[in-house]
Amino acid sequence: MRQVLCGVILLATAGSSRALAWGCDAHQAVAILAERLLDPSTVITMRAVLAASPIDPAIKPFCRSVAGDPIADAATWADDDRAIHPSTAGWHFIDFPLVLGANVGDYRKYCPNGNCVIDAIVAQYRILRTTGDRTVKGNALRYLIHFIGDLHQPLHTTTNGDRGGNCLPITYYDQVPREDEFHNFRPNLHSVWDDGTIRRLMATRGLADPRALADFAAGNGALHAMKGEAPTTASVASWARGANAIARTITYGKLPASVPLEPAETFSLGSCDDNNHASRRMAALAERIDATYEQASVPVIMSQLRLAAERLAAISKAAFP
Repeated sequence: MRQVLCGVILLATAGSSRALAWGCDAHQAVAILAERLLDPSTVITMRAVLAASPIDPAIKPFCRSVAGDPIADAATWADDDRAIHPSTAGWHFIDFPLVLGANVGDYRKYCPNGNCVIDAIVAQYRILRTTGDRTVKGNALRYLIHFIGDLHQPLHTTTNGDRGGNCLPITYYDQVPREDEFHNFRPNLHSVWDDGTIRRLMATRGLADPRALADFAAGNGALHAMKGEAPTTASVASWARGANAIARTITYGKLPASVPLEPAETFSLGSCDDNNHASRRMAALAERIDATYEQASVPVIMSQLRLAAERLAAISKAAFP
């Protein structure tokens, strides 16, 4: 069943710009870290909201459950839901063109009809605070937990005419990129940042599960308690620009082969065949990621997981004062 659901997710997201951001372990680690910054009463309230809105048992989760932690389990629900409701795919990211650098201007240009992660976070928070429908309320909380994690994955805030790195083939250590029948390559830059690097880190460090990953992230930088803060479009857009800066300077900036900048108008692609067969053109760059690149990327990934947890905790405090 897991393999079947995975196939459904991949088919449902084939025309979108992202799939399974941060992977299972990192999304769950963000939720676990956020819980550590919350009062026990807030955690109890959040769990009660989730319990009052049970997930349809027909939807089999792609990610393994974190025993005894429904908030961590909720962190990956939005990806399962996207397979059933593909219209939510755009809520997971915002595509600022890499060529624009920091001068992206008004984010709304890249958020058609509110269909981006910035507006989704603000909208779902508003729903969480105002709805009397238990199912809608629980789902709003699940969306928030997930989308705040998504926003801190740098490739969910930028693109270089390559669907946020999905169309940039990567040789990852000894894994050579393979092309499928839809002209998608894997590994690619997005998949490496989503889960390749994190899985390798967990394997080499002996981190058995998301709790161990959370412990590792917390042990490699300070985790700050923040005051409750309701998300606004201004504040969330600023978070997106911060992640975008990392994408420019580290994610793309530290690649061994310099990436040619694609035109700004190629920020929205339906597939890797678009933009003059983007994936096949970019395969010629022969990009390679290994330990040298990850000396820069791993600390940033850990920092982004902590920052996502801090902001999730702040929003949770505001939602459940």
